[in-house]
This record gives sequence, structure tokens and C-alpha cells, in this order.
Amino acid sequence: MSWTDAFPVMSDEMVEEFEQLATPAERAELEEWYGVKEIFNAQGNPHLVSFSLFWKPSSASKKIYPTPTREILQTAGELGLDLRFEPWPHYIQPVLDTVPALLSKFDDVTARVYLAADLDFLVPDFVEAGCEVYLMRHSSLAHAPGVAWRLLAFTEKDRLVTMIDSDGIRDVALDLKRTRTMQKTGLGCWREPVCFDYDGSGKVIYNAFRGCHMGLVGGWPMEKLLHAFTWHSIRGNFPTTVELPGCSPRPIGSGYWPDFGFEEWFLTVAMYPRLAAKGMLTFVPTGTHSSLLLMDIEYVTWANPKSELVIFPSGSSCCGPGPVMVETASTETIQEEADIIPFHALEGAV
Repeated sequence: MSWTDAFPVMSDEMVEEFEQLATPAERAELEEWYGVKEIFNAQGNPHLVSFSLFWKPSSASKKIYPTPTREILQTAGELGLDLRFEPWPHYIQPVLDTVPALLSKFDDVTARVYLAADLDFLVPDFVEAGCEVYLMRHSSLAHAPGVAWRLLAFTEKDRLVTMIDSDGIRDVALDLKRTRTMQKTGLGCWREPVCFDYDGSGKVIYNAFRGCHMGLVGGWPMEKLLHAFTWHSIRGNFPTTVELPGCSPRPIGSGYWPDFGFEEWFLTVAMYPRLAAKGMLTFVPTGTHSSLLLMDIEYVTWANPKSELVIFPSGSSCCGPGPVMVETASTETIQEEADIIPFHALEGAV
């Protein structure tokens, strides 16, 4: 049983269906959700670090947040909102603190933030820190479309793109290293799968990509793919179950528009088969127990035999001393790049 027998795939035919059947009103709405209003501090460096910033609940069913201001973002916890993290210290201040040193250390890197329309008052802060700012037309509905704006950077032809969450920017040197290693090995993408087969209720939560840890070579028609995927999602044209070998169909656990996980489900359904053909560098931690990972790796190595697998001796592939190599064609190249040090450990030396 192949990956494409189990998981849904957005085919070229589905993209063509969107282009043929989407109404002018639907296209205008998609343009509003994913469109860029204005660009500040434009830069042309060959390596992009891409992340989004917006302030909305993770689900459309949750209580709507008040219109953001600088003061509200800095004191949000005191307002009794249903927050996973405080917005200013967790998502904003790390960018303002880290980007100047990051750009000093890596002079070929641009830190690009896709900024929600209602956060436009932060443009001067991010520009002063050295960021390239893409101010969006929309403020996001819930987790989407805001979480998917950072994927728009994948359009940049022949540029390296490293995608992160803003709260992970202190450790971005790790991901920059992986992207450069990917390029040296002649592969088109690196990623860290979400290697959990099920949640407590038996829903499938495996995703081929963790949105905060991936990199690729740009040149993809992201606007077309995002518009088509969103259009099909809203119309209910994707299966809501996964066909697993030896099991009855299991419900998909996340990725429903416009809620949490939408961008990772897009990456799994729309980008995974396309990127697999370019070759993948996959990072997986030891201790991973996932039957779906086996199906995943089988598929990517079939799609491109040059694909590589790196297993880290740690609980998470985001940390640990160094990788254990597993039967790869370019082991020496990856081993040379294995001395990965989180950026915050370098800050004092910058």
C-alpha cells in the first residue's frame, strides 16, 4: 500500500478544476486572504527566512480577540484571553532581539515577516530590526490564512527558503544549516515530519511536514496552489479520513479551514508529492514510533532515490549532539554539516 493510497493528494486535475470553476467572487476573496498590500525594506539576499505574524484564535469557534494594539499585545494575559502563549514576549520580542545579530552573522540572509493587516503598527519595529516586511491585505480569520502566508515565499525562484515560527528564530541557525546542507546534496527540500500516528481519540495527526522546521529551493506556484487548496477545502472536496493498511478509515485530526494545522495539512496534501519528486532530506529523532513514517519514507525514496534520512539521537530532531547516518548516498556531505549549533549559543560571539 502506497502513501497516495492512504492519504489524499491535490492532483493537477484538481488545480485545473479550481481554475475553471472558481467564480470571480471566490477568486477575489482568495486574493484578499492571501494578497500582499505593501512591501517594506525589500531585500534581495539569496536565502530567505520566512515567518508569519498574526493575532487570532487557533479555531474559528473560539472567542474573537479584541483589535490588537501595542498595549494589548504586551498585556494580553491580563485580559483573561484564551491564549496558549503571551503574544509579545513569545512571538514578537524574539524577532526584534534576534534578527540584528542573525543578519550580522549571515550576510546572505533576509528575514521576511508576513504581517497581518491589523498589526501594521509594528512595521517600523520590524524594519528597524532589519526585517523585510510583507504587509498583508487581511488580518487572518483564525489560524488560517495567516499561518499559510509564510509559504508564499516558496514562490521565489532559485532562492533558498527556510520556514520557521517566529518563536523559533533564536535557534534558526540550525535550520539555515539544514537548508544549506540540502542544497549541497542536490535535494529540493528538507523537512521534519510530525511523527505521531494518532491522538487520544484515534484521529490521524501524522503530517509529512512540521511547518516550523523545513526548507526548500524556491520556484513553486504558491498562490495558485494555496488558492486551489483553500477553495477545495471550503467546498469539502478532500476526504476527511485516511485509509490505513489493516485498519478501517480513520478521521483526519487537523487541517480544516480556517483552524489550527491548516498549513501543515496543505503541505502534506498539496506539496508533499510534488516536493518528493525533487528529493527530500528528512530529519527524524530516535525514539520515534510511527508506522506511517515507514510508508512516508518508502514513498519519498521511490519518488527520488537520492532522498536522504538523518536520525538524531535525541527526543527531538531540533536538538541533540549530532546525527546518526542511515544508508545514504551522500553521507560525507551531510556529516560535514552535522556540527549544528543553535543560534542563541552564538549570540555572545556575534
